[in-house]
Amino acid sequence: MGIWAWIQPVDRIWKVVSDIEKGTLLVYNEKNELILDQKGMTKEEVSFIEDNFLQVVATNLNADKMSPPQITEVKVERPVREFNYMYS
Repeated sequence: MGIWAWIQPVDRIWKVVSDIEKGTLLVYNEKNELILDQKGMTKEEVSFIEDNFLQVVATNLNADKMSPPQITEVKVERPVREFNYMYS
């Protein structure tokens, strides 16, 4: 579930609640009134809206709860050169 702050050009902030699992997108105005209720969307549709629209125009309010991927171990393997008698 994502909660977004969408700043409007007329100094208003709308709250957008997106839920990928349920396939819903809810938009509330500054008075906390529901102005858009989109239900029955697929996971891909909600994810597409989050990635291509909300990431651009809104601020994710629960981004700090999401931890970045952690790298636990880095293993560097160097190639072993083969001895070639033709070049000796």
